[in-house]
Amino acid sequence: MIYCNPVPIAAACLLGKEVVTDALNTIFLAITDLIKYNRDLRLDFGFARITIVNRGLKVTFSNDYKSTCQDKTIEHQMKRAITPVSQTWKSSYTKTFAQSTLGNLLSKPNHEVVRTLNDKTLALKMMSLDLSSSGKFFAATTSGNRGFFPGTKTPFSP
Repeated sequence: MIYCNPVPIAAACLLGKEVVTDALNTIFLAITDLIKYNRDLRLDFGFARITIVNRGLKVTFSNDYKSTCQDKTIEHQMKRAITPVSQTWKSSYTKTFAQSTLGNLLSKPNHEVVRTLNDKTLALKMMSLDLSSSGKFFAATTSGNRGFFPGTKTPFSP
């Protein structure tokens, strides 16, 4: 079952992958059982029709599919990239992305503004840690009538 990938089918049907895998296995077992018991079978997939008569297999492709596959432009449409593989290994991803359509749509943020915002966030984080840690330290070190420093009383002691 290389061609019937159960993961996208399960996602489209909102079912579990195991359910789809079992359903596909059952369909293929049913087809083999029908062939084993000399039943004629006609499977129409839209782009092709598979006919099994007297255990003989015949495949007929639709005319639209034939003309599409024989068209010279389909080869260029099916390619993932036009550049040769040797050039792909030499080019950098950031340069290629910057020249792409999506790279032109998304503008890069100003580095100085981003750095300033990050510094402010870090400073705020440090200040909040300082306030929370001093409160915890003060509460943790005061016991009884002892204050923060040895020999002093706590502000809450009588």
